[in-house]
Amino acid sequence: MNATDKSLQPDTAVSNIVPAHNLESVVNQIAYAMRHTLGRGDVAELRRLHPKDPSAPAFWKIAASYLAPARMLPRGGQLLDEAERRWASILSAMAQTAGLHRPGRRLGNALAAAGFSELRFVRLLRARDKPLFQNVRTAAGYLAAKAEPLDCADIAYLVLSDGRPHSEAVRRRIARDYYGSMKTE
Repeated sequence: MNATDKSLQPDTAVSNIVPAHNLESVVNQIAYAMRHTLGRGDVAELRRLHPKDPSAPAFWKIAASYLAPARMLPRGGQLLDEAERRWASILSAMAQTAGLHRPGRRLGNALAAAGFSELRFVRLLRARDKPLFQNVRTAAGYLAAKAEPLDCADIAYLVLSDGRPHSEAVRRRIARDYYGSMKTE
């Protein structure tokens, strides 16, 4: 996925939360930090992170160092709280798959290659809100166990688009990748 794919760009209501033109860049920076600059304790803390309570110091380090400067977080209020919950889910999944981030390796392709069951895959794509966070955690754990590389930006797009008008476009692209990969294997 690239930043010019208009079907995956956030609508104007979301643009304060997710400026898509640099989402991939921020995810790449965070993935690099998890692998090379954050301590093992910080990455372990991020793996255990729960969206309901993103109070771990490692979360705030990432938020202050990467998310806020890139304007990935709104200034305050309920939008900020919601964005922090979503990013907690994303960062937890990224920490589970630390070292496996490969830009361009689509999530659907990675799940298919790893043998992620169709039942679990359908659950992932149908999940909304809190169940989505749990299904993302399950998928990330599965990919980590299989050491299957993926583009973590796809996880970010999936979580950040949830409940937004472009959510279905994101989910359909992931489904096309998953089923397209299964057909060729």
